[in-house]
Amino acid sequence: MESTLATLVAFPSAAQLGDNEEYHKAAQAHTKTLTRLSADSKWASEAPQLIERLDPATHSLSYLYVLQTLKSSNGYLLDDLLLKLTTFLTSFDAGQIRYAGHAFTKLLTQPRLQDLFPASIAVELITTALLRLDPTGSVLTSHHTYLVRFAYMTNNIEPVLPIIEKSIVFYPGMKGSTSTRNLSDPDLPPSDFITVENDFTKSLENKDILEHDLLRGLCFIQRRSWQQAFDAFERVITYPSRDNTNASKIQVEAYSKWVLVGLLLNGKAPVLPPTTPNGPRKVYEVTGKPYYSLAQAFEKRTAESFKTEYEGLSQGFWDEEKNVSLLKLVIEHYQKWQILNLRHVYSRISLEQIRTQTQSAETAAPLGSVQEIEALVQGMIDEGLLQGEVVHPENGLAYLAFSSTADDLSEEEFTRRMVATAQRIKALGPVVKATNERLASNKDYLKWLAQQKKHEQQGQSQGGGPVDVTGFGDVVEDEDLMTGIVAG
Repeated sequence: MESTLATLVAFPSAAQLGDNEEYHKAAQAHTKTLTRLSADSKWASEAPQLIERLDPATHSLSYLYVLQTLKSSNGYLLDDLLLKLTTFLTSFDAGQIRYAGHAFTKLLTQPRLQDLFPASIAVELITTALLRLDPTGSVLTSHHTYLVRFAYMTNNIEPVLPIIEKSIVFYPGMKGSTSTRNLSDPDLPPSDFITVENDFTKSLENKDILEHDLLRGLCFIQRRSWQQAFDAFERVITYPSRDNTNASKIQVEAYSKWVLVGLLLNGKAPVLPPTTPNGPRKVYEVTGKPYYSLAQAFEKRTAESFKTEYEGLSQGFWDEEKNVSLLKLVIEHYQKWQILNLRHVYSRISLEQIRTQTQSAETAAPLGSVQEIEALVQGMIDEGLLQGEVVHPENGLAYLAFSSTADDLSEEEFTRRMVATAQRIKALGPVVKATNERLASNKDYLKWLAQQKKHEQQGQSQGGGPVDVTGFGDVVEDEDLMTGIVAG
């Protein structure tokens, strides 16, 4: 066992850590050695002693292979195994694990961690591990799609938030995902090593990507994070497609939720982005008519038409559409948005005026008393929906004083927002760099640039007249549209 241990702790050495090329060669050789050793008959019997002599943060590659052996055996104490798994997944050296995609995937999936840990802990551990491997969270993998589905189904939204709040930019199989740079390169973007070829993920189909964003939206709904839910659903409904007649069932479902969440978020009917493909757009215009009509009625000043719209559709319709809870929230927010819209007219307004000028969507009539209005307004203030204060003067009617929002930020709040923005921009640096590198070698993008230059020259020769600008998506080959750079 001592000779095996000596081999396991030999990597990485101090000399290897100081030279990227040497580190790369040593990591490749060490991985091959681990694969050979783990196939030896005595490896399993020595594993319980070996793992006690390894540091998961320093000897991550060796620890991973030994840990996977223990995880696959039946003779190791479960409590000890869970402790070792937790320690490794929260402390491994991501640079070393770049060389062990197959072993890393196997550790997460055979058996799955949720079969060993309580659901909430499993979600948190997988989330932590994926973000250690890719802190940018910019590469979608099959681990992500399974994790988010499991988190939603088990109502463990909180621990998966660090993953689903990241912006996905790259997908397995995208053009330009192969790289000639060494895995040891500290500036190597995650999209260059988290690949199908390196066994960090399985290939993803279009429906996997659409379902992932749909589930993200559903998770954000659970959190009442309307902007994030709206953005997630919008990614689904605008997903690239060359089909001029159809949309997937997932897209149709996302569209209905996008409309309802849009009402909750902005108090008015959302407008389809210009990037929406023609085929899905046509489908939405047909299948989404009930939602569009409801949204239009939501914007009207009297609640009667809105009430008529949602009551005109049977309970069975809303049940089948799986939008009963969302509809209830929209009905509840109808009067809230009427109150919010008063801020555009008044700086302060009596509660009695609010009562007479707004209506409940449930009854299509004003609330019965000022006390009910005050409770509603105060609830909006408490939940952060309304910036204002209910004032009770000694002589006179109680009134709502609206507060200004973004114009009068304190110096401390302004500084905090600027720092947060700077941090977000800095975090995007590696993603932007990787994207630029891929665009520079992407034939579709280069073809599009050439067309743009030609159109500009034609416009100049015509005295600055209108230029026919072709969208990038119009020059992408059909077979590349879903997995190529446009999808990112």
